[in-house]
Amino acid sequence: MSAIHKLLVISCILFSIRVSSYAKDAPKYPVSAISDELLKNANAVVRQHNTTIEILSSSKLKGTCTYAVTILKEGAIGESLLSLPYNKINGVSGIDGTIYDASGAKVKKIKIDDIKDMSAIDNSTLYSDERLKYIDPQYYAYPFTIEYSYSFDYGSLFYLPSWNAFYGYNISVAETNFSVAVPNSYVLRYYEINTKAKTEQQDGGKTIRYSWKAENIKAINSEPFSPFISELYPTVKLAPSEFEMDGIKGSLLSWNDLGIFMNKLIAGRDRLPESTINEIKSLIKGLSDEKEIIRKVYEYGQKKNRYISVQEGIGGWQPFDAETVDRLSYGDCKALSNYTLALLKAAGIDAHYARIYAGDTPYSAPADFPMNQFNHVVLCVPCTNDTVWLECTNPHAPCGYIGSFTDDRYAFIVTENGGKYIKTPSYSVEQNREWTTAAIQIKEQGALHLTASTSSQGTNYEDVYSLLYQDEKDRRKRIINSIHIPNFNLVDYSLSDNRNAEPLFIKKFEVEATNYWTQMGDKIILKLNLLNALESVPPTIRNRQSPVVISRNYSECDTLIYQMPENMQVAALPEKTVINSEYGNYSGEAKAEGNKVIYYRYFQINKGSYPKENYESFREFLEKIATADMAKAMLKKKEI
Repeated sequence: MSAIHKLLVISCILFSIRVSSYAKDAPKYPVSAISDELLKNANAVVRQHNTTIEILSSSKLKGTCTYAVTILKEGAIGESLLSLPYNKINGVSGIDGTIYDASGAKVKKIKIDDIKDMSAIDNSTLYSDERLKYIDPQYYAYPFTIEYSYSFDYGSLFYLPSWNAFYGYNISVAETNFSVAVPNSYVLRYYEINTKAKTEQQDGGKTIRYSWKAENIKAINSEPFSPFISELYPTVKLAPSEFEMDGIKGSLLSWNDLGIFMNKLIAGRDRLPESTINEIKSLIKGLSDEKEIIRKVYEYGQKKNRYISVQEGIGGWQPFDAETVDRLSYGDCKALSNYTLALLKAAGIDAHYARIYAGDTPYSAPADFPMNQFNHVVLCVPCTNDTVWLECTNPHAPCGYIGSFTDDRYAFIVTENGGKYIKTPSYSVEQNREWTTAAIQIKEQGALHLTASTSSQGTNYEDVYSLLYQDEKDRRKRIINSIHIPNFNLVDYSLSDNRNAEPLFIKKFEVEATNYWTQMGDKIILKLNLLNALESVPPTIRNRQSPVVISRNYSECDTLIYQMPENMQVAALPEKTVINSEYGNYSGEAKAEGNKVIYYRYFQINKGSYPKENYESFREFLEKIATADMAKAMLKKKEI
C-alpha cells in the first residue's frame, strides 16, 4: 500500500469517527443519575428548572425558561404537558422541546405542528384575549424525560413572575434556579420565604442580578390538614416599585399607592342612566335603615344581572363601566361589583371596590408586602356599626353573607384617597354551627320512624342553601345522600331559608327505616347517634412534613329523642363521655326519661395552627370522638 493510499484510509477512518460522534449525542438526563432519595415517594423528578428574567423598564420585561422533568409513573403524566398563557400584554415565543428515554438518549423532538395555539376561554367567559401555547407530547414509555425551553416578554410589570420550589405532591426536585436582572437604578421588591437572595453587579455596574437556588428537595405525600404547602418551601414573590399599564402609571410601594392606581382604572365607570337612578330611588323610597337599603339595592342587582367573564388586555383588571352592565345585564366579578357600587351610590350609600384572593381555604398576600396577588372582586360597604361585604357574582347569596370563598382573609379596598388592606369576617364556634333535633319512634323487628330538623349557619349554610335552586329530582337525591341511615326510605322533606346577614337554613325530613337496631335474645342493641356520627378519621402518618392547620371553627349540637315501645324499658345506657383538648371539645350523654331515651351530643373544632408533631395527638382526638359516636343503648322487654 502506498503512503498516499494509507493517508487516504486513515483520513476516512477519522472522518467516520467524527461523523459517528456527532450522530450520537451524549446521554442527557439518564434516570440512573437520580439519587435514591429523590426517587423515594416520587412520581416525577424535576431535573432542572432555570428561569432568567431581565426587567428593562417600568413597562417591559423579558425572560427565558428551561424546564426538564423525568416522568417515572403514569400518575405524573400531566407533568409532561406544557401550557403557556399569553395575551396582548404578555407574550411567549421560541418554544422548543425534546424527549429522552430512560438511558438519556434523545428519542423525539417536539415539532412546530405539536404546539397547539388555542383560546383560554372557558364556559363562563364571553370574551377573552387570553390564549395558550399547549403541548401534549403523547409519549408513554416510562420512565422518560422531557425538556422544554421558551422565551417570554411582559408589556407591564403589574404582575411579575414568582418562584416556588414546590412542584406538587410526589414530585422531587433536583435543581431549580430563579434569576432577575434589573438596572441599578430600579428598586426590585421581593418577598422571600425560606431562602436568601444572592446579588452581584454586572455590565460594569449598570445591572444588578438577584438569584435564588434550591436543590435536592425530596418528594412528599399529600397530608390531611395541611397549610398552603408551597409556602413551606423556598419561595420568592416579586412586585414592582413603579409600573405602567396601557399608558397608566402606578406604584406598589404601599397599599395606598395601589389604591391610587386602581382609582385611575375605575374612575368615571360608576355612571348610570338617569332612568336606572330614578328606579333605585323609587325602590328605596321611605326606607331609612341603611342595612335595608343595601339589601334592596343588592337584590336588585342580583335579579337583573348574570355572571360572565370578560378578560381582554387592561380589561383583565378594569371593569366594564356601569352603563354597559346596565344595558347588557351581565358582567364579571369586576363589572358586577362596580355596577352594584354605582347602584349603592345612587341610593346614597358609599361602598368600596375590593380585590381579594378567593378560594375555599383562607389565603392572603403578605400584609407587609403590597402586591397584586388577587383573583376576585367584592364590595366593602362601611355601615354605622359594622361593615357589610357583598359577593356580587352569586345570584342567590343573601345580602351581607360571606362564605368560605372569601371569609377570614385580607382584602385590598379602594377608597377615594387610596387603598387599605383589611380583614374580612371570620366565624366563631357559635356562628359556624350545625344542630340537629330528631324524634325517633322504635318499632318492631328493627324498624324505626324518624322526623328530624337540621339547621345550618356560617359556612355550613353555603353547603345546603343551593338545594332551593335544584330541580326536584336532584334535590331529593342530594337529601337522600346526606342521610347515613341504612335501609331507609325518605318519606317527606321541607326546606326553609332564613336570609339575612347571618342566614340560617333549615332542612326537615321524615324517614322510615328497617333493620336499624339489633335483636339479641330479649334485648335490643340501639346505636344512639344515627344521624351525625364521625365516621372518617385521617390516617396515621409517619414522619409528617407539614404543620396541622384547622382552617375554621366548627361545632355541632344534636338532641335525639327515642320513643320506646310500651313493652320495652332501658337495660343499660353508655356512660357520659367528655373529651377536652386544645383542638376542640366533645360530650355525649344518654338519659332515660319515662319511656324515652334522650341522647345529647356536642362536638367542637377549634381553628388553629399546630406543629407537625401534634398531628398524631390531633388524630387520636378525632379517633376518640369516632369511638364515642358508636355509643349504644341496650333495651329489654318489661317484666310482667
